Amino acid sequence: MNFNLFGNSHPDEDYSELKKEMLRESLRQVRQSYNLALFVTAASAIVTFGGVGLLYFDKISEATVTTSCGVLASLSSIQFAKQSKEELRQMLDDLEEG
Repeated sequence: MNFNLFGNSHPDEDYSELKKEMLRESLRQVRQSYNLALFVTAASAIVTFGGVGLLYFDKISEATVTTSCGVLASLSSIQFAKQSKEELRQMLDDLEEG
């Protein structure tokens, strides 16, 4: 006697579709975080150039703070972008396998 409690005759198909949907959502999130990291990198580069501009106008203390903040933000956002890129590659590999 076949007793099917949930009325689902092919559970493997549903799980594979759910897995694909989860991978798509994860891929979308990784892409968004990568785009955000690129934007933050560009913004911190602008801050760094602003600090260099302040150096030219002999505003040494302001320039030091601005440039060092820009450089620190650039370094951290570049690291975040690299991490997001690696996650994106991993997601693409997982999507190709699945």
